[in-house]
Amino acid sequence: MRKIRTGTMILTIVATLLAACGDSLTAGIQGTGSPAPAAVAGPVTGFGSVFVNGVEYGTAGAQILIDGQPGTEALLQTGQVVFIRGTVNAAGTTGTATRLTFDGDVQGPITQLDLIANTCVVLGQKVRITASTVLDAAIQPADLTGLQAGTMVEVSGFSDASGAIVASRLDVKPTGSTLQIKGVLQGLDTAGRTFQINGFAVDYASATVVGSLVDGATVEVQGATVGLSGALVARHVEVLPGLGTAVNEHADIDGIITTFTSTSDFVVQGEHVTTDANTQFVLHGMSLAANIQVDVQGQFNAAGAIQAKKVETRQRSVSFVRGPVGSIAASPGTLSIFGVTLVTSASTELDDRSNQHIRQFRLTDVRVGDYVEVDGAESPPGTLEASVLERKNTSPTSYLQGVAGNVAQPSFTILGVTVTTTSQTRFAGPGGAASGAATFFSQAANHVVKVSGVFSSGVFTAAEVQIEQ
Repeated sequence: MRKIRTGTMILTIVATLLAACGDSLTAGIQGTGSPAPAAVAGPVTGFGSVFVNGVEYGTAGAQILIDGQPGTEALLQTGQVVFIRGTVNAAGTTGTATRLTFDGDVQGPITQLDLIANTCVVLGQKVRITASTVLDAAIQPADLTGLQAGTMVEVSGFSDASGAIVASRLDVKPTGSTLQIKGVLQGLDTAGRTFQINGFAVDYASATVVGSLVDGATVEVQGATVGLSGALVARHVEVLPGLGTAVNEHADIDGIITTFTSTSDFVVQGEHVTTDANTQFVLHGMSLAANIQVDVQGQFNAAGAIQAKKVETRQRSVSFVRGPVGSIAASPGTLSIFGVTLVTSASTELDDRSNQHIRQFRLTDVRVGDYVEVDGAESPPGTLEASVLERKNTSPTSYLQGVAGNVAQPSFTILGVTVTTTSQTRFAGPGGAASGAATFFSQAANHVVKVSGVFSSGVFTAAEVQIEQ
């Protein structure tokens, strides 16, 4: 159990960018030869080594740090955004990590919940939950209603242009755990020994400081209490290093564009990215802009910027299916549920939440009849490009979410699946507020709708339907 579904109406984004493409790339590395030094950032998608951005990194000899403390690969979880220094082979398919770090973006008690916007606030930081957010299995039910004010959580994700954290993973932590916040230092007051991170005050008068504090530096702050002034009373402040330092070092970063000047000049994960006529753009019908998630592959130049060889957008996941696998195609990585074709890739997050608990979970472990959930973007219609595939314990209830079409009471379609409502169906609007059938069918067309029920003989009979925000 792990998800809170996005409640957004889909906005069609028309691609306007035309770019000349150079030679084809294999994971952003061209040519042959010895492994290349690499700097990598992105969410963990699988284990058996660590998979990040579609590449498998061996960690046998790596220094692993988790929230500033020595750790092991066994303590890492899918969805956590990690930073890797090491090497990548010439084909761009495997690598070796010499240093792997994970630092949660914020850890503390939830102070606000918004069930309609699918957000919460932790230490003053707005956290956005999406269809691709991996939620701790302890969160029951697996959505915002499974959380409450005061629950201690740790969030890992990407900052967007507003400073909000788009969560890649959210875990419940024990009451009394260390408070932690990571971000860009602002408003440094060396006399008063205070500063801010995204508007949240930090008092470092009694803290151990590692590194030189300056405005614009990325810092991690840990403490035990929030003072009467509302500031986090820090006991440890550490200036975090940048992603890469060496000219011509390979870079592979997954993140959200926070500053967008032009298609040839933008910022991701705090790293300046430049493109040129030789950059390959894979935009999936989208336009580059602030708040668009991208994977950037290239090399650091003499100015410290990433000269991109490839920029690929990550499509927003607003659709999902959850139910028994109906078939597994001969072509690798393709399966179906309710007749919906599910296409996986090297960047699909794989997680086994069933009683089998296979940590090194692979697509080859999936069998017909397994109860799985797949989240992704619909492209083309009736097909999901999977961002997350998670095996769960069998349940009699199936789920479906996507844009409602062919709306005509008592039925509609999602992902090409016919959904039929009955007199027993419960209807709800954004946030779960109850509504009637007439209201639902007057509003559902072209909105994201979540359905639970039973699929049989090609028809999904709904026990509950809900229009998402």
